[in-house]
Amino acid sequence: MENKDTVALSDKLIATYLAYRFLGTAFFEAPTVDLLEQLQQDDLFADWPLEGTNDALKTGLETLQAFFHGWQAEDFDAVRRDFARLFIGPGHLPTPPWESVYRNEERLIFDKQTLQVRLLFRQFGMVVPTVRHEPEDHFGLEMLFVAHLCQVALEGIRTDQPYHTDIALAALDSFFSEHIGQWAPAFLADVKEAAQTPYYRGLSWLASGSIRHTLEAWHIESDSVAST
Repeated sequence: MENKDTVALSDKLIATYLAYRFLGTAFFEAPTVDLLEQLQQDDLFADWPLEGTNDALKTGLETLQAFFHGWQAEDFDAVRRDFARLFIGPGHLPTPPWESVYRNEERLIFDKQTLQVRLLFRQFGMVVPTVRHEPEDHFGLEMLFVAHLCQVALEGIRTDQPYHTDIALAALDSFFSEHIGQWAPAFLADVKEAAQTPYYRGLSWLASGSIRHTLEAWHIESDSVAST
């Protein structure tokens, strides 16, 4: 199965995996000093895996590069507080990170989208991190599921089982169309407005641009994805 087409597909899947693995972790897990110091040292945002020129991606990378250019460990508390205020609480969350909240009028968690996403995770064997007991339709977990589907597709290529690759790619298409594309633009727009640090503001732009890049690169149609 090793030919130009599969090499190109593998490269595309690896790049997508790396980008969404980072985005999932960044939105789901509380930040640490070690993580931010590592990002500063590695200069990840100068060499983002997804090559693209859309405005959101460019803005996100520039914002994060500028943030890390001047970041010092003593600035960490502001980042930690921003994460808690945006996604954890206590109190009212300006940006509740669950799909179901954005897709029902009552703004409730654990709606049908949670169950749909939970079934998809189980179908493709994704183990949900047990750091917190979160509904499965958390934005960070949905980003991690994209990375997981890329892994499944890559394993199909590695083991010469194109059927498994095709199933994973079909799931990638439908997951963006039926889930991510239906609520991520509104959620990320809210994060951009509510974030009090350039770190989370930059991450929201980066996620917006990465999603837009993926829709274009994989030719995925999603009527709900608007400019974010």
